[in-house]
Amino acid sequence: MKKILLLPTLLLFTISFSQKIADRYQSFQPQDQSVPPPPGVSFPAQFPNGNKAFLKLTDQNINKNNLKSLDKTLSTEIILKIDQQGNVLNISTYGKNEVFNKEVKAAATKSTQDVKWTAGKNSQGQKVIDIVKIPYRFKNL
Repeated sequence: MKKILLLPTLLLFTISFSQKIADRYQSFQPQDQSVPPPPGVSFPAQFPNGNKAFLKLTDQNINKNNLKSLDKTLSTEIILKIDQQGNVLNISTYGKNEVFNKEVKAAATKSTQDVKWTAGKNSQGQKVIDIVKIPYRFKNL
């Protein structure tokens, strides 16, 4: 008899607490309805000869002497904000090694200096501000 009562009690207990956990997480993320969602970008911004050419140019501009004392394999993510005219507004790097992040940011800044990107376009064909995220990996020889 105790086993029969224990099983429904356990199920009821589990269901009641699982609903409260979902409500708790939803309350941490309030949604402001006055802020419109970001524009959808159907055609992302690109470097003139493609993003692979940007990575190759960044690799050429990186100061390898400053990276000799670091790990053999390094990685970061380059994040660029491109406006409607193709100008680079901001460059950020996010990775585990701060020295490497600073070197990659300097090399990316040098690579994009006086270069117009192809601006991103939405589904209507209008040029929009776009955020481009490009992973960058470096092997220290």
